[in-house]
Amino acid sequence: MENYSGATPYLSFWLDDQLYAFSIDNVVEVTERPKITVIPQSVEYIKGVFNFRGEILPAIDVMDKCHLVRTHEPQSEDSAVIVLEVNKEDPDLHLIAGAIVERVSDVINIKPIDIIPVQDFDSHIDPKFTQGIYNYDNKIVTILDTQKILALENTSQAQEQ
Repeated sequence: MENYSGATPYLSFWLDDQLYAFSIDNVVEVTERPKITVIPQSVEYIKGVFNFRGEILPAIDVMDKCHLVRTHEPQSEDSAVIVLEVNKEDPDLHLIAGAIVERVSDVINIKPIDIIPVQDFDSHIDPKFTQGIYNYDNKIVTILDTQKILALENTSQAQEQ
């Protein structure tokens, strides 16, 4: 989805005092953090599953998935889940899950030319999870690759990325 100026809207959110964003094209809904049922022996970044409109979805801790280090405990009253979906048209590659975030911020319109690639040496996050960074009101926004965030590490979908 592009607006008239050639910019794409992104939903920004906070994780541990850092600003991140997902493309609005992949956002299904933002919800208050639902009751999450823990699944024993699941991978570290899957915090469990939750009911979303009658469908059971995995709840992905974005900080754990991206191997980010927490400097403080999040305030649970602000925490939210962003329900994300990719590859809707391809049943073999379709992924839908909830991304646990500390709090949702704004919708930011970003032109592709304004996105700066992330290098290994200048980022707090593994570049494989990002599409780049953007300067927004003197804050750095890390734009996440929704496909890579939703892919399970032990599936063929993640290995093909």
